[in-house]
Amino acid sequence: MTGQVLYVGDMHLPGMLHARGLLSSEHHARIVSIDTSRAERLPGVRGVATARDLADNVTGQIVKEQPIFADTKVRYRGEIVALVAADTEEIAHAAVELIDVKYEPLPAVFDAREAMKPDAPIIHEEGQEKLCKGNRIMVFGHDCLQQIHGDVDKGFAEADIIVEETISTSGQRSVPIEPHACLVRPEAVGGVTVWSNTQVPFMVSGTLAQALGLPLNKVRVIVPAVGGGFGQKGQMTIEPNVAALALKVRRPVRWAMSMHDNMVYGSTKAPHYMTFKLGLKRDGTLTAIHRTHISNAGAYGSTACISSGKAAMIGSGTYRIPNQSAEVWTVYTNTSQSAPFRGFGMSQPSVAIETMMDIAARRVGMDPLEFRLRNALVDGDRCGTGQVMHSVGITACLEKVKMMARWGVGTSDSR
Repeated sequence: MTGQVLYVGDMHLPGMLHARGLLSSEHHARIVSIDTSRAERLPGVRGVATARDLADNVTGQIVKEQPIFADTKVRYRGEIVALVAADTEEIAHAAVELIDVKYEPLPAVFDAREAMKPDAPIIHEEGQEKLCKGNRIMVFGHDCLQQIHGDVDKGFAEADIIVEETISTSGQRSVPIEPHACLVRPEAVGGVTVWSNTQVPFMVSGTLAQALGLPLNKVRVIVPAVGGGFGQKGQMTIEPNVAALALKVRRPVRWAMSMHDNMVYGSTKAPHYMTFKLGLKRDGTLTAIHRTHISNAGAYGSTACISSGKAAMIGSGTYRIPNQSAEVWTVYTNTSQSAPFRGFGMSQPSVAIETMMDIAARRVGMDPLEFRLRNALVDGDRCGTGQVMHSVGITACLEKVKMMARWGVGTSDSR
């Protein structure tokens, strides 16, 4: 270990300023006013950027509804309201404390199931019937993703046993050791050069060009070493905020978030609430499954919609279930937005379907591994989307695990 790797937080350019952001202290509130005058008068402060400094203040990967700077409203605690550029980090920190934001607090909702109720606070009023219905996000034009394969009613009628369970997974932060960091240099010929620890430089360059009102060839994104991302840096984050400020002051600006701010602002794995109903014969053969998923997107849709789509497609796992249906809702709440997180969109339904396999195996008195072998997909089977599977190695894999783990040999502790 030499310590020679250069991260964004280590970079310095001639004339570079240091940035610090003002993050919302409210979970849900209207912004009555933003007064930056005291901060701008502080010696060493070179500029303050807000929503009015961007050509296009709205972004979003799937659903375009997220302000780059909060403008008329904040929808979660930690949303970026303003960004200060100063000669030192200490001055920038002091200046942020001088910005006066007056809020009109609004009722907040944090649980996606509560957010779906008719009387829940509406988080995106302006997007109704276009981007959302109530707090249900319209993913690809629909507020509920549905998947149907076979005849589910018939499958349940043929079942000897019905198993139904509700299973939830929590929101988790990936907590990379390096928080979000971005350095932007305005170029004399127009445009910007951006150094960011993003995982998606091409996505950032395109969205950033739109936000700044620049041609794509005027936005250059460079990714030095990334001190961990794990999905949290898998979408555009602070780049347009820093770029707007750099263009305003006409000097390079770097914002290396503190770990505290990164924890408040940063995205999470989408919490899911899932109800699975499974039909099976007494010999352990699966006949039908119906799944409902409620995904907590947080305050903005972003990539949560992709996660929901994956849940709809792969939620029945690697099992031969001839009759399947699924309903998936992606729901706004007043929490930080959901984002990719290790096995993006797959870990939540995988937890549920594997839990159901264990419960079903117990109901029919079968060994859980043998139960899986009985129902595992093989070549020629159709998966939940109706696609014919080819080159399936599930049973071979399970048999090898069974042998290597000495499954069933000796006491039950071997499991």
